[in-house]
Amino acid sequence: TIVGLLEQRLETDPHGEYLDVCGATVTAAEVATTANRLANALAELGVRQGDRVATLAENSVEAMLAWWGIVRRGAVAVPINTAYKGEYLRHQLTDSGSRVLIVEASLADRVARISQDTPALEHVVVIGGAAEPPGVTTHTWDDALGSDDAEPGVTVRPADLATFIYTGGTTGPSKGCMLSHNYHEVLTRQIGICWERTADDVVWTPLPLFHFNAIVTAVLG
Repeated sequence: TIVGLLEQRLETDPHGEYLDVCGATVTAAEVATTANRLANALAELGVRQGDRVATLAENSVEAMLAWWGIVRRGAVAVPINTAYKGEYLRHQLTDSGSRVLIVEASLADRVARISQDTPALEHVVVIGGAAEPPGVTTHTWDDALGSDDAEPGVTVRPADLATFIYTGGTTGPSKGCMLSHNYHEVLTRQIGICWERTADDVVWTPLPLFHFNAIVTAVLG
């Protein structure tokens, strides 16, 4: 599982540089602590294991940590393309059944326009601001990071879903591709074997964070 890969890194190198997102570096220990806080914050919002939590954020360390917090809770991350707005955004939130959305403040106005047409959406967590879309309860990113950093106590299995990645929708409405924890783990292992990557290598993934096939490869080392 993704969580298992992080725990392995914590055992071998908790304080070495683990991920670098747009120049912001974090250690495995920092990822684990923040992920635990976010996971517990999601639990306080009523997110159960297997629930969907969407993110709408540009490439940033916060976007990456949000994904970790979601999977640490045992929920399913739904990273949405930041180019989407209106019906495209509403469709993915509704189709996935996302109960919580973590959104960058500069994009929160898009949520305000469609929030009343997304009945499953209950909570919005705003990164870097406090915009309040109508019809949903709003929280700040800092509030979420104020939660307990104790381990969530959730058991995640390899077959459990980790991420929904939506297709481009060129032949119709976008469809969610269901990716399990094991899928992500196998992908990292395949890259390690085929590309002969080791823990001494740095893997550069020049793709947007909503395309999480790539960023999870950074977990390998």
